[in-house]
Amino acid sequence: MLGRSQWSRVLAVGTLEAAVVLGAFLMTLHSADLLVARSVAFSTLVFCELFRAFAARSKRLVFWQVGAFTNLHLIAVIALSVPLQVALGDMPFTRALFGIHPLTAAEIGLCLALGLIPVTILEVGKLLRQWGQAPARGLDKR
Repeated sequence: MLGRSQWSRVLAVGTLEAAVVLGAFLMTLHSADLLVARSVAFSTLVFCELFRAFAARSKRLVFWQVGAFTNLHLIAVIALSVPLQVALGDMPFTRALFGIHPLTAAEIGLCLALGLIPVTILEVGKLLRQWGQAPARGLDKR
């Protein structure tokens, strides 16, 4: 079902997200215990996936070119999912179910910031491809 280019993209995005999540885990492990580091890694992974949904809407166009409010359902799901992810650590049942620890505001901020890295890299890549193709299109106006 997927061609070589799609598999390459899946591998590249997966590697990028894995590097961000592993980096979050290792960075947190230096200053906190294993449970907190796992919780930071888990939240970072969830935020990476949520934010990447914006980049997945188009292979060529960046977020604002597609239209920020052209998919209100996506925005609603992400706006609901972010606070739910944050709340997972505050509820005893979900803490036990996921084996996580409540995160501080600073840790949540870190997870959100790190979660933006993959989508930012993907969107910048789209812009660079557009800029790289712009002169060729400008010369060939026949």
